Amino acid sequence: MPTEQTIAIQFKGQKSKVDKPATMLVRNFTEKEQKIRAIKTLLKFWGIALLCVLIPVAHFILVPLFFIMGIMKAVKLLHKAEDGLHAEGDCPACEQHIQLNLDNNAELPQWMDCPECSEGIELHH
Repeated sequence: MPTEQTIAIQFKGQKSKVDKPATMLVRNFTEKEQKIRAIKTLLKFWGIALLCVLIPVAHFILVPLFFIMGIMKAVKLLHKAEDGLHAEGDCPACEQHIQLNLDNNAELPQWMDCPECSEGIELHH
């Protein structure tokens, strides 16, 4: 079962250049969980490729596409030990408490926009 942990990060405003303390919720995977996740993803893409065999003409493109995409996505997941769930803290520009959805991306630094004032915010350590 993946474990979740909260880590301390900083929000930095694009215009204001002010750092504000924030937190990021991260889901960590063991090596075994990474392998299982990669294999499940590979099988999903290959299942879609198998179903695409039934589509006339388009199967010449779709089957190899999903076959290769499955391999690429599985390799990416195999080397990805953590997922970023969300980050929260005060916006450096408008001072509102905000929560940003990270779409499973835990890599820092990354840029997002404040949902309240649309200021560009850099998430970093």
